[in-house]
Amino acid sequence: MATVGTKGQVVIPQQLRKALGIKPKTKLAIFSSEGKLVAVKIDVPAADGGLKDLFREIDDRYKSKRRPTESEILGEIQAYRMERRSAKGA
Repeated sequence: MATVGTKGQVVIPQQLRKALGIKPKTKLAIFSSEGKLVAVKIDVPAADGGLKDLFREIDDRYKSKRRPTESEILGEIQAYRMERRSAKGA
């Protein structure tokens, strides 16, 4: 059993953390499903393995295309953030 604190935080019991390999900085996806709160451990691939393959695949896709500049990428990020803020009414 767990209790929600005043800041909305929940402590996962030690027995469950050990069994699931949940340590500090472990990423969890939290969502609701059929009226239940669900937490799923997310395994982020190590930079030396899975991410290198992903980056290689991206590089292969863009070999013959012009890659976006850093300022174009930052512009897209800012536009996305502005869009989200306006959608939230902030």
